[in-house]
Amino acid sequence: MEQNFDFVAAVCDDERDIVELLAQTVDDILKETQKKYEIRRFCSGKELLEQVRDIQLVFLDIEMPEIDGIDTGSKIREINPDCTIIMATGREDCYKEAFKINAFRFVTKPFDKKEISEAIQAFLDSFRGENTVEAFYNRKLYKIKEKNILYISAMDSYSEIVVSDRVLRTNESMANLEKNLDPSLFFRIHKQYIINMSFIEKIRNGYVIINGKKFNVSRRKKTEFEAKYLEHQMKYG
Repeated sequence: MEQNFDFVAAVCDDERDIVELLAQTVDDILKETQKKYEIRRFCSGKELLEQVRDIQLVFLDIEMPEIDGIDTGSKIREINPDCTIIMATGREDCYKEAFKINAFRFVTKPFDKKEISEAIQAFLDSFRGENTVEAFYNRKLYKIKEKNILYISAMDSYSEIVVSDRVLRTNESMANLEKNLDPSLFFRIHKQYIINMSFIEKIRNGYVIINGKKFNVSRRKKTEFEAKYLEHQMKYG
């Protein structure tokens, strides 16, 4: 994606002050995450549709002149079917129509920050693991989705990325991989291993098992790992 954003979000409402208020609220919430993002502002469905191809998340007002939110959402589905649409409305009678365009969530006017935060977190959870890592297999470059990585091993001058059916190779250091991988999925349990917590089959005294393979957890990492894994299980287990 351009400028290395994890995703692009948009706010669309025919009232500019509402656009600014909602965009600022979304920005305040996203600042607390580790995601790289851009927020775009639109005052009409027509303006939004001109740029929606590379937008992943839209807060869309239902009641707008010229082209309303339902019609705008329908056209978004044609142009960018993977875009997540969160409808903004104070009218309960609009909910049925919004389901026709597969609206992901609703936020009500006047806006409540907690409700917006919950909607954003639900989006981030659905987006989790979709970023890719580049690695080689038989000298051919592949893009591997993070959610498909079981674990990563440090070798002498490179790293091995293990998925269900193959082992790929990357020249990225473990430090760079650890920095860029989704922290809600991955944890570096040892200087030699980064594991995907979603694939843990068993945890015993000082080690974990993934895909039948046993990995020792560094003693200095043990307490932090246990806390991270408990958080992961509570949210996604």
